[in-house]
Amino acid sequence: MERLNRREVEQILGIYPPFRIKDMIMNQEHEVLEIQIEEMSNKSRGLFTTSKQRTQKVRWHHIKTGRFDTIIEMQASHQTFSKHRTLNPPAFIGPEHSKYTYQLQQTVLLAASKQLSSDTIHSLTGIDRTLVSQIISDSQTEDQESQVQSQLPLETDPVWRGIIKHEISFKTNLPSLKFLMSRLELSCFNSKDDPSVMQDAVATLRQFFIKNRNQLKSEYAQIGVIETKPAANEKQPAQSAQNKKVTLTVDHPIWHSILSGEVDLLSKNTGLSLYLAQLKSLYRKADINQDEKYQISKELLSYLKKNMAKLKPELLSISKMVRQLNEQTTDMALPESDHQIWSDIIQGKVFIESGQMALKLLLVKARTTEDDAEARQMIQQYFSRNLRALNNEVKQIEQHLALAS
Repeated sequence: MERLNRREVEQILGIYPPFRIKDMIMNQEHEVLEIQIEEMSNKSRGLFTTSKQRTQKVRWHHIKTGRFDTIIEMQASHQTFSKHRTLNPPAFIGPEHSKYTYQLQQTVLLAASKQLSSDTIHSLTGIDRTLVSQIISDSQTEDQESQVQSQLPLETDPVWRGIIKHEISFKTNLPSLKFLMSRLELSCFNSKDDPSVMQDAVATLRQFFIKNRNQLKSEYAQIGVIETKPAANEKQPAQSAQNKKVTLTVDHPIWHSILSGEVDLLSKNTGLSLYLAQLKSLYRKADINQDEKYQISKELLSYLKKNMAKLKPELLSISKMVRQLNEQTTDMALPESDHQIWSDIIQGKVFIESGQMALKLLLVKARTTEDDAEARQMIQQYFSRNLRALNNEVKQIEQHLALAS
């Protein structure tokens, strides 16, 4: 292992102070990489301090490093599994009596939450089938709070850096969290994104999420953590309705906004950026019809589904935009579908100035629909689903209604 720089491997595995790599052993024959780490103590020894602390040897299976199965080994002390440490544990260690690290646990549980079988998870990740089944079985015996905390992204997850550096869409109304995010952002900026300062900021932000879970339901949802058990004062239908707001279908206007260039995902994923550029060039062709645009949107949605594990920041950003598009306000009341205003809009008697290409295409389709009632309902429902995105268009309709009354 002389050719490998230990500090570089620490960066790859997300190992940070007070932990460091003590030794690395690579078994080429069995394709196993064993990482021995040690925990450095900040306390200086006094005259009466015992020379040796009581330690125990622990070993955890970690996520694969290339094709090599990775084993983390260390001599754990009394502070390794202290309450403070286990509340916000490093991703590269695991529970005291476990065989797997927190990062390996979260990888398996995330895949299981997508309804993937143990065999499928094994095929995709290379994790031993027995270990996958054990992780899933252990999670089923946990209480609700432990399950939610195990779903919270670990400090190695780029979502925390994305929030601190404003690289992903994230919104909160909690003043204390706003203040903390501003302080952490300033600290990282002043240190020129020093890795140790950024790591400390990430740990601080994640710690805040753990301590204030009850106040951060919407914030948890924005980073992909949603409780499956409804609160005592909430009804299940209301929760189902909330889930429907972020359901993505091929005909959702968000795909037109992305492919037409109205919004930018600001993705750092090279594969997605290249693929998206190709789709955009096809989508913007002058002679393209609506069916072809539908197929391009379908291709983009399929790509995102197949690569969701690598595109979490992009999916979070899309989810946020979808919520904004689907959010309806009570001060915008639309006429029923049988109102004359919809017929006038379709027939061109009432002109609605709009830059929304999806609306223009829908009007073309409505004008070729033989059933007038179906055409009116088509337009009215589109406005109802996209009130926030069509704010200017709705105001024009309200003005026409006011003049006609």
